[in-house]
Amino acid sequence: MSNRKNHNNNNAPVTDLMQGQKAVHFKLGDIENTKVRLLDGKCGVKFGILYSTMIESDEAYQRPLDLKRVDTIVDVFDPRLVNPLKVSFRDGHYYIFDGAHTLAALKKIHKFESFPVLCMIFYGLNYADEAYLFALQTGQSKSVASAYRIRALAMSGDAKAVDFVKRVKDAGFRLAYTGSSAPNTFSCVDKLWRRYKEDPETFSEALSLLRECWHGEHWSLAANMFGGVFVFLKAYKKKYDMARFVKNLSKIGDTAAIEKKMSTIGVKDARYAFAMAQIYNKGGRKDNVNPYMLYDEVA
Repeated sequence: MSNRKNHNNNNAPVTDLMQGQKAVHFKLGDIENTKVRLLDGKCGVKFGILYSTMIESDEAYQRPLDLKRVDTIVDVFDPRLVNPLKVSFRDGHYYIFDGAHTLAALKKIHKFESFPVLCMIFYGLNYADEAYLFALQTGQSKSVASAYRIRALAMSGDAKAVDFVKRVKDAGFRLAYTGSSAPNTFSCVDKLWRRYKEDPETFSEALSLLRECWHGEHWSLAANMFGGVFVFLKAYKKKYDMARFVKNLSKIGDTAAIEKKMSTIGVKDARYAFAMAQIYNKGGRKDNVNPYMLYDEVA
């Protein structure tokens, strides 16, 4: 939804700080190994002043406002330290893609009356470009928002992010960007993204194993459960039997059973994988895997 309001008599910036000059054109560096495709001669940027009521937020790719963060900005506000908002002029509208929390804080300070604000105004961007730039800005300015960054990358058409989302969907799962305990739904988006970038094929195989063993039960989609399966596969990919894994591990009904057999050494993904290896070995001697191999794995 858009939060656009028409200001009394204004459809244009209050002041164009580069009046009489052409928009500055420049190119972005590579992000996520994606081909550079923004601000290439058709797109440019100017500095100008807009009324606050002219600026909209496209919530399709933006993260929700963190009201506590807004209050913190208000509490420590110093006008000398305010950076220009970054907005895109598209289809007659000004869409903010960096500085939404600053704008919300300024609105609170101004008691929600209209006020002029300095902006860096981008021209010639389309919707996908905005999402892409939002993803870039989010990656630099707030690491907590990595899940929203991934969503924005996918919406911008970034090849890796699109493939990542497709693999999750093809395995019968969904991604939740605000946390969820629903069946078939991952909320550990950042963990999945990191493992996908490490090895896309092992990532897909781990998704399939999770589906076969626990059919999307919400407890089985915790970050360390996925991480444990991923590390197990990286260690034993050519040595394990999938049917045996499913038979033995599917008997587990919660993470407590895994945690009872965890190693006390290493990071949690490797410790979960260690427990899974022990459960995998149960009931047989032939073709067992060696859990201690996991100490050599980087998890």
